[in-house]
Amino acid sequence: MKTFFILLAVVAVAYAKNVELSRAQKDKVQKNTVECIKQSGVKPELLAEAKKGNFKDDEGLKKFTLCFFQKAGIFNRDGKLNIETALSKLPEGADRAGVKKALEQCSTKKGRDAADSAYEVFKCYYKATPTHVVF
Repeated sequence: MKTFFILLAVVAVAYAKNVELSRAQKDKVQKNTVECIKQSGVKPELLAEAKKGNFKDDEGLKKFTLCFFQKAGIFNRDGKLNIETALSKLPEGADRAGVKKALEQCSTKKGRDAADSAYEVFKCYYKATPTHVVF
């Protein structure tokens, strides 16, 4: 069952809003997803729900988000969003201007710690743009 949810998460990212990830990006997403699930202890079903915009207040999910963002290089160790790095990771066909605007808006979101901040940025980004290629 766990493998199914990991696969679901990877497939959802690959086909979100008709934006196709490269093979290398897909491989990296899968690797980071598996590592961050192990590190955070998040339940895969919570990841699947977050992909649909159903955000639960779950510490494992927050830790997963921080882990994934840090592995991708879009969140630094101090809990700050690196907008330029995030933009550089967008696949072909993504609305770069729209994503940049959303990231700038969401970069001000802060939580009580780095994991909470990463999660707040993720939720803000999800709501602010239809391009949901995050993890």
